[in-house]
Amino acid sequence: MIEGVQTVRELFERGVKVHILNMGLVENTLTGNLILTVMLALAEYERGMIAERTQTGRAIARQDPNFKGRQTEKVFS
Repeated sequence: MIEGVQTVRELFERGVKVHILNMGLVENTLTGNLILTVMLALAEYERGMIAERTQTGRAIARQDPNFKGRQTEKVFS
């Protein structure tokens, strides 16, 4: 999240306008910075939740004696 805020602030300093899909223009104002920070915090939270759910799913799968892990098909030319 911190890197995202720093990147956007650097863009603001260069005079670049930042548009976020489905949100529109984020301006270099107190309100714009608040919205940006909240959105980046939520993105960081969701990323952590995905990692946590993935680890939980893997732990449950490993309890299954028939679990073989990720199966990849080898293709030879």
